Parts: sequence; structure tokens; C-alpha cells
Amino acid sequence: MAKLPNSFREKNRTTRNFRQQYARLPEPVKDAVRIACVLFDGDPAHHSLRLHSLKETKKGEHCVGSYSVSPTMQYRAIYAVEQATGVNVWYWIGTHAEYNRFTGNC
Repeated sequence: MAKLPNSFREKNRTTRNFRQQYARLPEPVKDAVRIACVLFDGDPAHHSLRLHSLKETKKGEHCVGSYSVSPTMQYRAIYAVEQATGVNVWYWIGTHAEYNRFTGNC
């Protein structure tokens, strides 16, 4: 398993739910997520990550101020910035289809 850069771990943390979801991903997707994390560390707005803020919809609920990053065309990961510390809290990862059924617990 590729190790993430220390700077990524300094500015980001994951919830238990995120880690459980990540553990169930296929290995090739896990590899793509690790690569995306390294890329995010260097340039969060890199075009290949397809970073965008999320709006409230009837299909899914998520933490206010959340952002979506797509490590692959089929998967997305969601994080919110902790206001007090500026740390990114990654709390959901799954397919785009799973996102349509997702209800976040913030």
C-alpha cells in the first residue's frame, strides 16, 4: 500500500464511516483514491479531481460546506472543512449511484 504524504495527513482526517467504506472498495479503486490523495495534497483544485461544492438536493444530504472529489469516473469522496481548524474531514466515499441514496450524518 502506498503511503500518503505527511502533509496530507496533517491537513486531512477521515471518519470511521469513511474508513469502513474505503475498506470495502475494490483494490484498483483504493489505488486510485491514494493517487488522488497525493494529487489533492499538491493541488486540491487539480482538474482531474473534478472538485466541486455540493448543493442540498432531495436525493442526498450532506454536511453544509461539503465538497466532492472524484478519484475515478465512477467513485466520489466527500469532505467538509472543519471551520475551527481548517482541517478537511473526509466522511463518505462510494459510487455515484450510491451517492444518490446517501444521507450524511453531520
